[in-house]
Amino acid sequence: MIGRDAQDEPMRKSASFKLTIAFLCLVAALSALDAVIVSACLPAIAQDLHGTSTETFWVGTSFLLGQTITIPFFGVASEVFGRKLPILIAISLFLLGSILSATAQSTSWLIGARTVQGIGAGGTIQLVQLIISDITTMQERGIYIAMSSFGWAFGTIAGVPIGGAIAEHTTWRVAFWINVPFCVICFTGLVCTLKLHHERASFQSKVSRIDWIGLGMFTGATTLFLVGLTSGGTSHPWRSAATLVPLVLGASLYASFVFVEWRVSRFCMMPLQIFRNIPACVGFITSFLQGMILWCSMYYMIIYVGMNLFLGVLQHGLLRSAAETLSYGAFVAPAGVAASIAVKRTMRYKYLIVAGWFLTTLGTGINVITLKAHSSKAQIFAPRCIAAIGAGLLFPTPLFAVQAKQSKANIGVATTMQVFFRSLGMAFGVALGGVIFQNRWDHVVGEAIASGLLPMSYNIPSAHAELAYALISQMPPAVQSFYRDTYAESLIMVWWVMFAFAVLGLSCSLFGDDEKLSPSGTGVQSFAQSDEHRDSLVV
Repeated sequence: MIGRDAQDEPMRKSASFKLTIAFLCLVAALSALDAVIVSACLPAIAQDLHGTSTETFWVGTSFLLGQTITIPFFGVASEVFGRKLPILIAISLFLLGSILSATAQSTSWLIGARTVQGIGAGGTIQLVQLIISDITTMQERGIYIAMSSFGWAFGTIAGVPIGGAIAEHTTWRVAFWINVPFCVICFTGLVCTLKLHHERASFQSKVSRIDWIGLGMFTGATTLFLVGLTSGGTSHPWRSAATLVPLVLGASLYASFVFVEWRVSRFCMMPLQIFRNIPACVGFITSFLQGMILWCSMYYMIIYVGMNLFLGVLQHGLLRSAAETLSYGAFVAPAGVAASIAVKRTMRYKYLIVAGWFLTTLGTGINVITLKAHSSKAQIFAPRCIAAIGAGLLFPTPLFAVQAKQSKANIGVATTMQVFFRSLGMAFGVALGGVIFQNRWDHVVGEAIASGLLPMSYNIPSAHAELAYALISQMPPAVQSFYRDTYAESLIMVWWVMFAFAVLGLSCSLFGDDEKLSPSGTGVQSFAQSDEHRDSLVV
């Protein structure tokens, strides 16, 4: 590897460096935006493409599956071939998926296109973190992680109102076309500005260092596990072989993968020593839990909570309903920036993680108490704002915990796993929330039908609840009121479980170390200044 001690010292950043950071932040925002923008467009997509409830569910979920499954692959590729080529490939795949999605003529086409988009997004969200970790010292990293976290948080939160505006005032296809110019800008910009030191070796030598067995097992395990997890209760019953077999096979492959990495692989894609320090374990666990709680909360807040509960879908219209989610984003992004700046100035992170989990737990717990079918806006938004500040603090800080005690050679793979665990938590949160919501919904509706309170002709199965707003609006007022209460009661159960996991996250955060971070040391693929010799660069 080519490295220079001088690069670890603070220096004036070149224009290429600053532009690279700007393009990386834009890439992060685009990837996060597209993960959620479709949620507000799902009713329009289902109507236009004549999709079933199950097909519409997979339009959103296929993106998350593609994103999570390919994170390890891009991590391995970037360690062997450098960061630049993989991120350009990831942006290209995201662009291709966007074009295919915008031109989709059927739900099957759209699901496939969204999977391609997700594959590209999996590469971009991870490589943004990797590249920033490589080109900055630990002392500098806080401010640049703050910038990328702001982009990611902005995209995650702004995607819903943007999608609502698009769905209400134009066609849902615009939600995908808007990615095209930004992808072209980011691709061209990074081609010109991203210059990294990297080991010069033959292609054959690079390929021989890939842990093909481990990569194949890990990718296969993740694919099987997530397919079983996300299809349960939607495409297939939870007790069916179509759900249980992938889950069992996936879990078995994970166990086999650990053994292979421990005893067999010569070039491990995931060296087990990255888990052999407490701060890293805290970072991995809390990343998973935060991804699960954040995505579960947002997903079911957007899709299921209609009938003037939270979003007021029937009374306010899609745009105003979606815009109300900005109350959450108004606190997430600034809190994330503030946390990163605090790490930069103090070189400590533990109590920021603890504070983030405390606020997340507090906000989620208050939601359980105040959430009713006819809650006031203060009762709805105040707990969300508290939880949003906590979520903002937890956007950047687990990465510092993961990297704190890693060797320079392992920072890349540790960062990859941190991004993977957060993405896995997102998928797990959506699936777990669905199980809880559907079970409670079916229980309440079943009791109402059995007691004669609800006529069988007005029965709405839980699997169709997410697209039932228009149908419910045509029912008698008493039935509408019943379903508003059912939405609320089902969602409260989701919030109870998320509260329990938030308490677990808070408990885990207390075990982290409070040691000061080492201020120096860039990653193995540091940024190359324009006046350095071109032979040492990946161009």
